[in-house]
Amino acid sequence: MAKRNTPKLDWGPMGAFVLPKALMAHPDFRELSGSALKVLMLLGSQYNGHNNGDLAATHTMMGAWGGMAKATLAAALRELQERNLIARTRQHNRSRDGARPALFAFTWLPIDECPGKGLEVSATVVSARSLRL
Repeated sequence: MAKRNTPKLDWGPMGAFVLPKALMAHPDFRELSGSALKVLMLLGSQYNGHNNGDLAATHTMMGAWGGMAKATLAAALRELQERNLIARTRQHNRSRDGARPALFAFTWLPIDECPGKGLEVSATVVSARSLRL
C-alpha cells in the first residue's frame, strides 16, 4: 500500500507564512524592533508562494494591523532593509495617473517574476541571502 502525500497540518484556505528557523536564530531577526517585526508580518501576510517581489507596506495597509505612524513605518522598512531581510524591488512613484507604492521582496527567497508590476529588479533563481549563522 502506497503512502499518502498529505500534509500533517491543514493551514486552511488562506495558507501559511512560514519563517525558517535558521532565519529566526539569526541576530538580524532576533534584534528587530517591534515595529519592524510587525511590518515583516504584514509583508508575510501578502506572500502566496509565487509573488516575492510584489509585497507592499503602506500607511493605509498598516491601519488594518493596528496602525503605525508614517515615520515609524519608514524607519521599520529601513531597518528591515539594513538587516538584509527585505529588498526594494520597485521605488515609490507618485504621478498624475496615481501613486504606486514601493514593492519589496524577502531576501531569503528567490524573487519571482511579477508581470505588470514594473519591478526594477529581475527574477532570480536563488535567494540573495544565505541562511547560515
